[in-house]
Amino acid sequence: MKDAAWERMEEFAREELGRPLFGGRLSLQPTSRLEEDLGLTGLDAVEFIDKWAQTFNVQEQEFPYRSYFSPEGQQLLSSFLGLFSKRFRRPALVPLTLGMLAEAARRGRWDTAEIEASATRDN
Repeated sequence: MKDAAWERMEEFAREELGRPLFGGRLSLQPTSRLEEDLGLTGLDAVEFIDKWAQTFNVQEQEFPYRSYFSPEGQQLLSSFLGLFSKRFRRPALVPLTLGMLAEAARRGRWDTAEIEASATRDN
């Protein structure tokens, strides 16, 4: 059975992310993580989520960007400083997947607890 929400999500991601550096087709799965697998961080990640919400008409007023994405270019410095002080250690990021975004699109809203619980059950 085809999943229309996933197909739309995959099409959107391909359009927004483009082709891999060395050509070919971008490998996208519901389990593809935006930061770890697709390299979205910082402002690029915020813009991707904002455009996703607009395109899929998802209510995402309280989207927890900091829970899912590292700030651009600051990972190395934060990691280094975190070796010496807990104050500079960021909490571990929650992996945000394309499947989670497709689920929120089905629901028409972002509910962090429900979407994360659904993703945990699916894996």
